[in-house]
Amino acid sequence: MKTAQRLRRQRRFAWRRLAGVGTVAAVGALFSWPAGLGLLALGLGWAWWCVEREFAEVLGEALTGAPHEDLSPRARLVLEPLRAQERVWRRRVEAARRDRERLIAAWDRLPVGVVWLAADGTIRRLNRRAEDLLQLQRRLHGGQPLALFLPEPRWLERIRASGEAGFTGEVPRRGETLHCRLQWVPLEEGEALLLVEDRTEAMRLERMRRDFVANVSHELRTPLTIVRGYVETALDAPTPLPPPLAGYLEQVHAQAVRMQRLVEDLLTLAQLEGTQPPPAKWVDVGELLETAAAQARGVAPEGLTVEVDFPPQPGAILGVRTELESALGNLALNAVRYTPAPGRVVIGARAAENGEGELFVRDTGIGIAPEHLPRLTERFYRVDRARSRDRGGTGLGLAIVNHVAQRHEARLFIDSAPGKGSEFRLRFPSGRWREGEAVK
Repeated sequence: MKTAQRLRRQRRFAWRRLAGVGTVAAVGALFSWPAGLGLLALGLGWAWWCVEREFAEVLGEALTGAPHEDLSPRARLVLEPLRAQERVWRRRVEAARRDRERLIAAWDRLPVGVVWLAADGTIRRLNRRAEDLLQLQRRLHGGQPLALFLPEPRWLERIRASGEAGFTGEVPRRGETLHCRLQWVPLEEGEALLLVEDRTEAMRLERMRRDFVANVSHELRTPLTIVRGYVETALDAPTPLPPPLAGYLEQVHAQAVRMQRLVEDLLTLAQLEGTQPPPAKWVDVGELLETAAAQARGVAPEGLTVEVDFPPQPGAILGVRTELESALGNLALNAVRYTPAPGRVVIGARAAENGEGELFVRDTGIGIAPEHLPRLTERFYRVDRARSRDRGGTGLGLAIVNHVAQRHEARLFIDSAPGKGSEFRLRFPSGRWREGEAVK
């Protein structure tokens, strides 16, 4: 029998009982109103007592868990839908319990350490990987401030300020030092997740790669210099060379020059990646612009105009002169390579908002499609490999620019569209940009 049918049947029982009480009271009222009211009161009391007795019977049988066949018909009528609902909720609770166990198992099997932090910075929960990397125990350290167990208490603020980029630091563990990347993931109500990733092996491989590139580049520099010197000597000889031989030597010379440029860029990139920056000094912005413009004019074809857009007021950048000249020079040379004549390249500087400042290079060249912009700073990435090779590019210029920007706390912005030219901007923070006075 369905639940709706049982409820309708129970309502019929109740209405019949009330109808019987009303009938007896009406018959008594025919003889005497007081007697009728008395009978009505007695009848209602009797009906209430019946309901209470049935409720007590149902409740007692429900609490004792009596078998279904031992229940009275009316108790069975009430308890069957309740027990059906109880079974549904039990299944839901059991499913939730199994899901919780699976989530806890997955949490502990994550290859990345995860620490769940409360709004006040105390540890709510951490997985096994976090215990291993940070040398913590959930039973001993749960509920305590995480900052107390980091190598430096200030790390927590630095991790929070680093955002999605994360913060990489050295974490001691059982006689060894790990290089861990820690990332702050904010949650609701001020809580957060701290992700801890072991980058020791990756950094070791990256260091091996840098050392290999630097060593190979050093080994190639001397033979390339010798080859280029002998070829230039042969081309500059007083006795003219036969036309076929002269053409071959010119090709060898061009490739030797290209290889030398590639080796120099590799060495520059290895130095930027593997060494600490020298002490920073204030560098005059006007001198940087003039140096980059002179480099660009030296390779610009006829009909291509290279201009300098000086800021209204003299300014200076706190940094390393050679690195800043390399970055701005690479941007200027790229603009010249990819701007056909007649065209225009502008190298300039300007103040930005919040006390920041920018160095920029703008051209009227071929432009870059949007899908290529995110990968432009990758090593050896070229939008058009054949065109880049013909124009003498090595594929490392923007990678060098990006590393120089990182060492100077600057950001590289690229605005470009096919056929409309490009603008590359290096934006420096207010602490590294000074306006209104030249460097003496």
